[in-house]
Amino acid sequence: MSVSGKYEKYTCCTGGDKIKTQSIVECRLNDWSEKKILAVGAKAVLGGAEVLSGEIRYGGKLYFTIVAAEEDGAIIGAERGAEFSHKAPCESAAPAQTADVVLRVEKTEIRRDGRAVVLSAIVSAEIELFVPAEIDYLSGGEGIVCDFAPVRVLQVFTARGEAEIEEEFDTDYVGDVLMHSECAFVNRAVSVAGGVEVSGEINLGILAKKEGENDVVSFERLIPFRAEIPCDEAVTGAGATAVVEVRSVNISASCDEDKNRCRVFAEFVLEVHAKVYRGENVVMPKDAFCLGCKSAPEKREIESREPTCSFSASERVSGTAAMSGQIDFSCSLQAVALTGCEVAVGVGDGEVNVEGVVFATVLYKEGGGAPASCQISLPFAFPVKSDRARRGDTAEVSALVCGVSARQKKEGELEADGALKLYITLFSGEKHSVVTRIEAGDPIAENDSAFSVYIPAAGDGLWDVAKKLRKTPEEVQRCNADLEYPLTGKERIVIYRKKQVKF
Repeated sequence: MSVSGKYEKYTCCTGGDKIKTQSIVECRLNDWSEKKILAVGAKAVLGGAEVLSGEIRYGGKLYFTIVAAEEDGAIIGAERGAEFSHKAPCESAAPAQTADVVLRVEKTEIRRDGRAVVLSAIVSAEIELFVPAEIDYLSGGEGIVCDFAPVRVLQVFTARGEAEIEEEFDTDYVGDVLMHSECAFVNRAVSVAGGVEVSGEINLGILAKKEGENDVVSFERLIPFRAEIPCDEAVTGAGATAVVEVRSVNISASCDEDKNRCRVFAEFVLEVHAKVYRGENVVMPKDAFCLGCKSAPEKREIESREPTCSFSASERVSGTAAMSGQIDFSCSLQAVALTGCEVAVGVGDGEVNVEGVVFATVLYKEGGGAPASCQISLPFAFPVKSDRARRGDTAEVSALVCGVSARQKKEGELEADGALKLYITLFSGEKHSVVTRIEAGDPIAENDSAFSVYIPAAGDGLWDVAKKLRKTPEEVQRCNADLEYPLTGKERIVIYRKKQVKF
């Protein structure tokens, strides 16, 4: 019997390699050696990314905000910027691919160099490649028997866009704004026809100096936002995720001395990175063999990982914080600034395990009245219940900490607490092995007896039996219509063969 395979092609766009790389970015402040640095914040803004053969190139700008004390104790604020570029090696990278890059500042450090102060930050880039792919698979053919099954094939589409947000609010009367920090938190990402709807909150923190005084005060504001990012491939009901970064912010304040109030106007430009996940069940062969001859099917593994559900959670975290410095009861706490958190999640049966750390900078006055500061960190761990969570699933999380406060109940220790907001997306994955090609081998000698009796193994299904006997599943079932699969191993399978009688 001749053997000739038929093949089909499925074209899609899938997620490729995920890599994380780091670079150090520095900014030099001349003639700052006599100043006492109290707080340093840093924010990285992506300028662009390009995928080349074997590497990804990306760049952007890092913005530093600094609060310091002069020799006479006067508190000042400043902003500086530094451009950077970096190459991330990746063997699978190719020009036909695209890269989604999210930048984060991991750590900032200060060192003195003569009369200058050098600010440095570790900028990490989380990079995901998106690859146009073609899946060739066996669709049948003459003399070929296939075991077809629906295979979940996932396509991932990316979309990026900007949104402008404005907010006005009143505060107590203050003088100069020394520093501000912003963190965008996503609490909803939904795929709709032609786009992705994203909403959340911006936590704006402001550190200011009191009018006519050298004391500092901090306050924060939760500002809601909503944006719709165009995506031609998006459809209603598809899975979606999003990351939002504050690309730029402009803050102005007008004060009313008579009312002892201050009006703050804030303008934000947000950059939204959205992904749409579209899964499709495509009928493909998970196994195949050739009739009348040996065969060697070639296979490839297809894996899909798509979001199954998203939900919000919140938790109050508190405890004794670790400190970078020492305080006592002679110190007077004034403000908490540059609050943030790092969160990791793991999925178990019926719950998502959350752990991480809340961090902030505490500004205070020492016993003699000199301004000072220290960094605090507060670790946390707790479970979040979810009926949809299953061991083996993965999760992504958007997190925000707000309302962080610190107080000294026991001398030399700081008690800290804050409200943690979470938006968790669960992902479930499937793996399928698909036959991509089959080659016919040596012929198998045909049994010329009128019938054969086959003793199966326990657990064999209809396909297992047919493959071992080199018969189609229909032929095996026709000869043994009373069998129930999977088999116990006690059955006897009879294969009848028609004999041609010559007269």
